[in-house]
Amino acid sequence: MLDSAQTIVTQIFIMFLLMLVGHLLYRRRIIDSQGSQQLSSLLLNIVTPAVLITSFQRPFDPGEAKMLATAFFFALLSYVPAILLARLLYGRSPAPYAKDAQMCLIFSNNGFMALPLLEALLGSTGVFLGSAGIVTGTVIAWTYGARMLSGESRVNFKKILLNPGTLALIGGLLLFCSPWKLPMPVFRAVEYLGSLNTPLAMLVLGIYLSQSHVLACLKDKTVYLLSVLKLAVIPLLAMALLYLLGASELVATALLIGTAAPSGVISAMMAQMFGTDHFFSTRIIAVTTLFSAVTMPLFLLVLQLLW
Repeated sequence: MLDSAQTIVTQIFIMFLLMLVGHLLYRRRIIDSQGSQQLSSLLLNIVTPAVLITSFQRPFDPGEAKMLATAFFFALLSYVPAILLARLLYGRSPAPYAKDAQMCLIFSNNGFMALPLLEALLGSTGVFLGSAGIVTGTVIAWTYGARMLSGESRVNFKKILLNPGTLALIGGLLLFCSPWKLPMPVFRAVEYLGSLNTPLAMLVLGIYLSQSHVLACLKDKTVYLLSVLKLAVIPLLAMALLYLLGASELVATALLIGTAAPSGVISAMMAQMFGTDHFFSTRIIAVTTLFSAVTMPLFLLVLQLLW
């Protein structure tokens, strides 16, 4: 227990040191806003898919296949508390940021924040199972999230199917289920790209925090309410649900690390795309990222005590 706690705290401390580097790079104008957008694009389109594909480069095992299918089922269920709570609090709210508040409560920073932690704590198996949460989140974002923000009933299947995370999962499943694997030189190249995930993701988040003027954000009372809901209430509700339904410790940990992560960057990206208040989303993302340095280790300790 103590070794796991130390690993969690150490890993998050390392991640925040890397964020500090990103903050300094932006403040010293070594990287500007355009550069941060390019780094984000590199992460979303190349590096994160490389991590997912690498985790699927393994011999087919019926037990692991069953575990992955179970992970998808529980990943879908883990979003239920967040969606219900968000609708209850902000579904009929007249506040101009109501839709953005719902997005920030529902979607987590799975790729940038949870994935590096999964790699550190659970290795490739953690990423293998955690991919269920990432892809499930993507599908919900481009169905439920897009409908809520736009007010339209049409679902953008192209965005779902051509999303880099979905494509990486499809490619990974083909590798996992078939006898053919990537040739070793190709696998090593993909593996090297995937190894960029943690440092690059933390640099981007550090730049994001620097752009958001966190100290000014802390004067907004709404930020504190949403932070408590996102980082404590929703993860605990999801944990209770998965525990009562009999999820295994490994599957629960792989999924709930994502649930306990700060608000996802996709909230701000989609807010900007659909013309809602993306500045509000950016503030929530920045503050929940900052507070997660304390809440994520505590949540993971509670998770280990329960299972």
